[in-house]
Amino acid sequence: MYIYGSTKNKVALVTGGSSGIGEAIAKRFAKEGAKVLITGRHEDTLKKVADSTDGIDYLVLDMTAPDAVEIVKKALDDKSDGQLDILVNNAGWCPIQPLEEITEKSYDNGFDLDVKAAVLLAAGLLPYLKRTQGNIINMSSVGGEHPAPNISVYVAAKAAVENLTKSWANELAKDGIRVNAIAPGAIETNIWNVPGATQKQMDDNLARVEAGIPMKRFGKPEEVANVANFLASDEASYVSGSVYGVDGASGTN
Repeated sequence: MYIYGSTKNKVALVTGGSSGIGEAIAKRFAKEGAKVLITGRHEDTLKKVADSTDGIDYLVLDMTAPDAVEIVKKALDDKSDGQLDILVNNAGWCPIQPLEEITEKSYDNGFDLDVKAAVLLAAGLLPYLKRTQGNIINMSSVGGEHPAPNISVYVAAKAAVENLTKSWANELAKDGIRVNAIAPGAIETNIWNVPGATQKQMDDNLARVEAGIPMKRFGKPEEVANVANFLASDEASYVSGSVYGVDGASGTN
């Protein structure tokens, strides 16, 4: 049962749409009747998502590539006659590194994908969004306002995303474009599968994280997608510049 408004007949672009939250958002939009283009670096996972749900097409693309924006624009021109109603900047990277291990490369990797790619894509696709008076949804994190240790680059990038969201909302209101962000907390995705960790180590870490969530459970990607669908719909027509926490009340800690 769908509670919020429909994205029927809209065209959406979801970066990082091959798994987790991005996949759930893409599927929700498509099930509501939208035409969805997802991007990611691995064709096998992208194809699996596209094959699972009518209305989803995919583009194999690293969003940090120098020509990424031009490739996306060409795809939109070819696949949807240049229509774009919804841009979801979801692609991101979360390196777990204490300060002493941060290098210039790891810093660049984090900010290039989480911030720079989102900025350049939004700027490049602005003419498309102006034509449809569309909207932008940026993916932040509960860490953007409540930083945790050992992920300083990530939470700094997400704080930047939230400020970009508020600034763009103010700037683009005159064009009829809405801009909002979603700040998920601990969500059941493969981000918790740490390479090299034993099953016991991962189980212990999950238990520790879950114990610190006021609602005492992880969220589901579909619960984030519910909020994205609301923000993308006409029911959120007076909502812009907001950051929606989907975190089981973790943001109140």
